[in-house]
Amino acid sequence: MAVVTVPMLDYIFGRPLLRRQIVGAALAAFGVYALEMGQDVSSFTSDDMASLVQPIMFGLGFWRMEAAMEKFPTEAARLASGQLFMVFLVSLSYLVCWSPAGDDLMIQDACNVIPTMGDIAAWLSDPSILGMLIWTGLITTAFTIYMETLALKTLSAAETTLIFSTEPLFGAAFAAVVANECLSEGGYIGSALIIGGCVISGIDWSQHFRRRGGIQESN
Repeated sequence: MAVVTVPMLDYIFGRPLLRRQIVGAALAAFGVYALEMGQDVSSFTSDDMASLVQPIMFGLGFWRMEAAMEKFPTEAARLASGQLFMVFLVSLSYLVCWSPAGDDLMIQDACNVIPTMGDIAAWLSDPSILGMLIWTGLITTAFTIYMETLALKTLSAAETTLIFSTEPLFGAAFAAVVANECLSEGGYIGSALIIGGCVISGIDWSQHFRRRGGIQESN
């Protein structure tokens, strides 16, 4: 949905949309749906509906960050730091207010979930936990957000979210290699739609055909 959210916001606020961008976004959106749902593409639950909030917020975030990078093109590091700080605040709020205590129970006392200094020291002394913290915290979160923000200096938010739609494709490929998971028929269809959407949106086909026609006429 992020790949659809940004073009819709662009259109609402007066930015013209190219036909290839609309077609590419639609193909990528259907591709992500098919890839995520697998073979059971007909079932759509309330939980799936709730999960749509995430890509919509991702799209809104990319859209606003594009405007911020246009205004502050040399401040990618600071903008990324602000995003990371908000991720920390939201995660801490969830930990304190809404962390599940067990079967359909909610924790009322924040002291039950906030780790002690002893817990933190034990985690940091465990190489496996420390490695996971470094990988998920520094590489796949901090570094990724910084590179996404830096990319918005030259790419539009619509182009960025279209590229971002390939994330489940790479996730499925990684799972196939590491965990020996197999793509379903819907997964292959979704992968093809995502790649097709990126190709269609990223190439100015009218200019390509005009150039090709000019070459044929000169011959």
